[in-house]
Amino acid sequence: MPKIRLNINDIEIITTDDKNILQAALENNIEIPHLCFDERMEAYGGCGMCVVELEGMPKLVRACATPVRNGMVIRTNTERTSATRKTALKLLVSDHRGDCRPPCMMACPAHTDVQGYAGLIANGQYKEAVKLIKEDLPIPASIGRVCPHPCETDCRRNSVEKPVSIAALKAYAADYDLFDDREETYMPEKHRFMRKYQKTLSKR
Repeated sequence: MPKIRLNINDIEIITTDDKNILQAALENNIEIPHLCFDERMEAYGGCGMCVVELEGMPKLVRACATPVRNGMVIRTNTERTSATRKTALKLLVSDHRGDCRPPCMMACPAHTDVQGYAGLIANGQYKEAVKLIKEDLPIPASIGRVCPHPCETDCRRNSVEKPVSIAALKAYAADYDLFDDREETYMPEKHRFMRKYQKTLSKR
């Protein structure tokens, strides 16, 4: 690949012409805030967090979607870039249902960490999953079988095909714990569960 030179924050760097500004900066330990960039996908600058000033350009450019060119002079931390990033972040969090807490967790009456224990089960960490479940539910084997699972109704997977079988996963992990002859069934500390339960009730 042809080598090219550019200047980022008064630092002269050498890179190849198949990179974008963000890649060239990160490879040289120059941090540019970003959220949506993934090298496996075509960049489109959706989050707007990686804006930089490019000499000769009146508007800010998105570093992840701007290919490098020889002789570029770039500024990553200016008043304009900081103000624009703050605005972009405000817009991102203004309508973010499920970004901080997933819809499945919000739909669960006990607000269990569904993504947490589903991930542990997927990794074969059944005991760890049960410990996480029992932070909110004392009898997951029973609840996993009788719960009407509103979490599955709100599961994001519905937009692709079918929801994750959350209730069944809960019951499976609990059964594994109950019938595991190698270790005792996990019992959470009573006072810890009660504190969390009382805190939940106080919010209603």
